[in-house]
Amino acid sequence: MRIRSSRSFPFLIVAIFSLILNFESKGQDSLTIKPKLFIAGGAMPESLYEAFAKLTNPTGKLVVIPTATGREVDEMKIKEQWNSRGFESVTVLHTRDREVSSSEEFSKPLKEATTVWISGGSQYRIADAYLDTPVEKELYQLVERGGIIGGSSAGAAIQTKVMIKGGNPEPEMAEGFDLFSGAIVDQHFLKRNRIPRLMAAIQANPELTGFGIDEGTAIVVYEKEYRIVGESYVLRIQLEDGAIKMDAFEAGDVISLTDN
Repeated sequence: MRIRSSRSFPFLIVAIFSLILNFESKGQDSLTIKPKLFIAGGAMPESLYEAFAKLTNPTGKLVVIPTATGREVDEMKIKEQWNSRGFESVTVLHTRDREVSSSEEFSKPLKEATTVWISGGSQYRIADAYLDTPVEKELYQLVERGGIIGGSSAGAAIQTKVMIKGGNPEPEMAEGFDLFSGAIVDQHFLKRNRIPRLMAAIQANPELTGFGIDEGTAIVVYEKEYRIVGESYVLRIQLEDGAIKMDAFEAGDVISLTDN
């Protein structure tokens, strides 16, 4: 097993030099690139919600999907929380009834949304309610038109097609949304010692890349790169020539898609 830290002075020098060249060649265009996904590992500090808000358009329309929770959904409280984070228009989208979620009327708020947040809990509740419904379709269309989808814990795990449903160290696998293509995400990663189960998931799906995101930390997904924000680490796990390759990243690190 190989473990490599992404921190090094040569890396920083190259990154800074690349940013300067990019700015000189594209001018202000480099400052207007929008993220597509915000994938957080759980136990969100308020500072991470603030980071998410800065990446979005708070004057746009936010849809919050709290379906992963096992508790009763308090729509008023959810709206107040997100209003306090600067979002003016907040709609709560929630049902566990497949007949309801399969209706075009239910998913209508997503058609005008600019931002979506998928809350934590159990990812299988999200999949059971919305997989293969108009909700899933509208999430893809939101990203295509320039919106951003964020989620924490279960809201992170659900963003990959091949999804870890539970189990540790042997993972229970299921199907999620195909938002973060080519990947498997595991959350609460270091805090709950989930390295063995993500390694097992990647060994069973060697064509995919595993991202283990620790609590209080997130991956921000752009068109050509991922950026790490938060308090802890993200581990990238890949199978290379039959061996596990593991790389560690922390806040400020940038992962180019060419590195995958």
